[in-house]
Amino acid sequence: MYFFYYFPTGLDIRSRRTPVITYFIAAMCVILFILYKYGPVGRVWNLSNLVFLPSAPMLLTSLSYVFLHTGWLHLIGNIVYLVIFGRALEDRYGPGRFFAIFALTAVAGAWVHAWLVTWFAPRFLVYGVIGASGATSGLLGAFMVRLYYARIEIAYWVFMPLQAVNRAGRRFIPAVIAVVCWFVYQGAYAAVQYGMDSAGVAYGVHVGGFGAGVVLALLFGSLPAARAEKRLACARRAFARSEFFAAQADYLEYLERRPGDARVHAETARACLCGGEGGLAGYHYSEAVSRHLDSGDRGKAEEVLSEAMRSIKGFTLGERLHLDLAFGMERSMKYSLSLAAYENFALRFPFSSDTSFILLRMAGIYERRLDCPDRAVECYEKIVKYYPDDSWADFADGEIWRLGRREAHGGEKS
Repeated sequence: MYFFYYFPTGLDIRSRRTPVITYFIAAMCVILFILYKYGPVGRVWNLSNLVFLPSAPMLLTSLSYVFLHTGWLHLIGNIVYLVIFGRALEDRYGPGRFFAIFALTAVAGAWVHAWLVTWFAPRFLVYGVIGASGATSGLLGAFMVRLYYARIEIAYWVFMPLQAVNRAGRRFIPAVIAVVCWFVYQGAYAAVQYGMDSAGVAYGVHVGGFGAGVVLALLFGSLPAARAEKRLACARRAFARSEFFAAQADYLEYLERRPGDARVHAETARACLCGGEGGLAGYHYSEAVSRHLDSGDRGKAEEVLSEAMRSIKGFTLGERLHLDLAFGMERSMKYSLSLAAYENFALRFPFSSDTSFILLRMAGIYERRLDCPDRAVECYEKIVKYYPDDSWADFADGEIWRLGRREAHGGEKS
């Protein structure tokens, strides 16, 4: 006697967007389950009309059946699969294509089941089919193509009393192993089920939905994106293991295929810093800032610039770009960050026509925002000393006088 059971609890890959469609489908499943299970039944209000009947298949019911469930365990199990795998897939495919995968695999699973029972087990034709497992099986099929490199965290229980084994826990396993084992299990049970007198689970729906998910993912051209993202996943795993040079190699290979990914440029910069490659890190920080600005995400660009200045002494971007971000940080009242950006600019571009004006901006922040008049005077003194012919020199000299530093400049002002 033995017992082995496992259940997915998470993934080791990241998602960037909120999975609106995934959560909407999950909410609809809960709402319709409650209405189906506990709501009143009448001529109009009869959700049994949404059940898929293999003996009388209809296009409408081949989709509507996914929103009904027999019990709470049935519902919760399907929602767990939907949320875990749906979030990752919706993030990659987008809401439209993700819903297409969900809906089409649900329909395919229902019709494959109807065909299988018609040919191999006609006695099951009178059994209605409900549950989202056909669609979630389709998500697993798409997952196998688009995210085959991922690892799935599973909770497992092994019970073998004759061998004195009773073990439970959680661990990550490769997605290919987990999903293939699941598919073999479903296929075996489907084959055995057709020789039995009764059926509690429509395994044919699972098989049909899974196959349709694989086909749709291939039709959507998922393999090139999957191969690129595999390098990113390998880079992140190597970075987590402190294998920084291996991480750099995988990050760079990913960026060859996806050069516009701003976040990965920033991740690559961190890996380069950990590997002692400061110059390469600076390049990727600059690329990250530029890519964020190209996508209109100025806040992220400022965050990356701030991180780069903390990590690399004297870090600057190109002259115009650096000033644009520094001015923006000052306008948004990030005074410490803007001061750091101004200071780096003044050190990096001492002969720029804007440097005297930058020193003037720094002085204003020190005096009016941070209440540090001595530091403000130091900035004014630099203008007078290093840029005496600049149009701001007379103004700076006046500010020095105003702040009480006349002795340092030869007595009374004439």
